Amino acid sequence: MAETNLNEQGNGGQGAASTAPRRKKTTGFPVVSLAEAAAILKEAGKYGFDHSTAAFATYMGHSTTNSGAFRQRLAALRDWKLIAGRGDSLTMTDIARVIAHPTDEVAERRAFQAAFMNSPVFFKLYESSAKGQPLTQGNLGSRAVLDFGVAAGSKDKFVQSFVDSAVAAGLAEVNDDGQVVLLPLGAEGDAADTPVAEQQVDGPVAVPPMAGRTQSTTRQGTPVVHQVWEIEGGSILFEVRTDKPLPAGAFVTVGQVVASLEHLAETLAPHVPVGGDEAEASGA
Repeated sequence: MAETNLNEQGNGGQGAASTAPRRKKTTGFPVVSLAEAAAILKEAGKYGFDHSTAAFATYMGHSTTNSGAFRQRLAALRDWKLIAGRGDSLTMTDIARVIAHPTDEVAERRAFQAAFMNSPVFFKLYESSAKGQPLTQGNLGSRAVLDFGVAAGSKDKFVQSFVDSAVAAGLAEVNDDGQVVLLPLGAEGDAADTPVAEQQVDGPVAVPPMAGRTQSTTRQGTPVVHQVWEIEGGSILFEVRTDKPLPAGAFVTVGQVVASLEHLAETLAPHVPVGGDEAEASGA
């Protein structure tokens, strides 16, 4: 006790609490995998694209909107940029609508990969890791903690969500030993590498327009990347539309653009979290 008093006096009477280290901010991530999120969207999508919060909870299998499990799943859907809206009204984003009602496998895979890119930490780990080589899940988890700021206590949860999501997006495989093999973008060797005009599909790959938004007839192609940041009095929209698959190298540039726009959104609306509080809550 005497030592404490001496320390307090030595710090100008501010107390020992002033010397306590600040808690280090950790990186949030979607704790609900993209595969599970897609299952939720497909169930809710049977009944439309716009739902009340209570209805969404029911489609997730919850009886109340007040449970921690529901809030965690809802936060993950926001992290993936699959739902928009606040309060009691939720709507599926364009990417989510394709996942809920894909016109074909190509469109569905593109939507999954676009959603995967919406998690900056997942995409950074994927982009910076070796492709085509077996990687241990422990190594992936350690890199997430050491290189990308994921909380050590969340490492296992991070790896599980990352692996399940990458597999769902066609960006990874898990071998019999439990090791993860990451696949390069466009490595499926099927219609993903073929222009839409040459694919054998029943019709053009299209994304249903979001409710309440006018879709310009001058814009052509499928939205392979679509992301919206809400700011005070408006929004920032980043969209890439094309009838051809993006080359693998383009995704790196897209990731850099997304990171810059996230910073811009924070600058324009510093009091409105952009993937902040919710992302940390989902990664806790």
